[in-house]
Amino acid sequence: MYKSTALAIAASLVLAACGGGGGGGGGSGNNNAPPVSPIVPTSGAVAVQASVPAPTYGAATMQASAFSTLNAYRLAMGVGEIAQDPILDNSATKHALYLDSNLANGNLIALSHNEVTTFANFYGDTPLSRAQLSGAPATEWIGEDIAAGLPQTSAAAYGSNCVNIYLDTVYHLQSVTSNQQTIGIGFQQNSGTYPNYSCVLDFGETAGVSGAPQANSLFTPGGQQMSTTAIAHSPLVNEVNVPLAMIAEIVNPAPDIAAPGRPIMVRVNVANAGDVLTVSGFTLTAANGSVVAARIIVPSAALTGSSSGVTADVNNGLAPGVAFLLPLATLTANTTYTASFSGARDGTPISVTWNFTTAAS
Repeated sequence: MYKSTALAIAASLVLAACGGGGGGGGGSGNNNAPPVSPIVPTSGAVAVQASVPAPTYGAATMQASAFSTLNAYRLAMGVGEIAQDPILDNSATKHALYLDSNLANGNLIALSHNEVTTFANFYGDTPLSRAQLSGAPATEWIGEDIAAGLPQTSAAAYGSNCVNIYLDTVYHLQSVTSNQQTIGIGFQQNSGTYPNYSCVLDFGETAGVSGAPQANSLFTPGGQQMSTTAIAHSPLVNEVNVPLAMIAEIVNPAPDIAAPGRPIMVRVNVANAGDVLTVSGFTLTAANGSVVAARIIVPSAALTGSSSGVTADVNNGLAPGVAFLLPLATLTANTTYTASFSGARDGTPISVTWNFTTAAS
């Protein structure tokens, strides 16, 4: 099990993110990334979904854009689409209003998953309590991601901007491409320059779950699961306009790196107890043949069996089935890169090599 994550507003008003889970760097939030809980074997998870029912969002809304943008990315990545849940739409909308109101009135200086009862538009303490107040079953596991961003030119741009913020991170990229089955989307816009809007994604999971849901967490063995031979990765094969730099996260996955490049992620199925992805090689090479200086980051459980150059996630916020390559500096614009991964899933060798191209700036 692992918890979802929050984006926070730093004092300098630079967009940042809270890795691992809990709140976001201020207000009532918890700045510490939660531990990845032991995986409990279970049955009842479903295969990745190739399609979901059409959403009921209006065609020209931010929510419609965010829904289609995220699902298109998840489908291309091979982790399955997620269906709209009107109950989670309500809980996400309530929290987006709370965040926007209290950022505007000064009660909050950073985004947080947790709400304070005395603050404007309080609805519920945690993502789980808000979902249950909205009508979610007591057995459903709930995870949440929150973001704030700059002004955009259209509703569609707000939706894609929200999703792309998450994709250009470590912990949030892991979170939005995980095993959740449903989504609710909250959006609140104001007249400020930054933050100009709050975006909340609430995720639900009901298949193959067991135990009491946590305040903000998905159940690792349940939900929708890739096959044990599948390898998912981000950026995608031949993806274009890939950002050059990572959006800073709080908790920071690499606090000693001043300006890391866009994170590269590989993930596999780890639905059974003890499943782990180990790394023997993970490189990024530019078109001119130069190898990008980078750090390989894995959960601590993956250190045994990985090569000596691999480092453990300092915040203990990564799930067992993911590995990240984090460039030590911003990538070069308009450049085609080759990512190459080799390792093993539970001792069975796996490898994948693919190309992507960076944006103009």
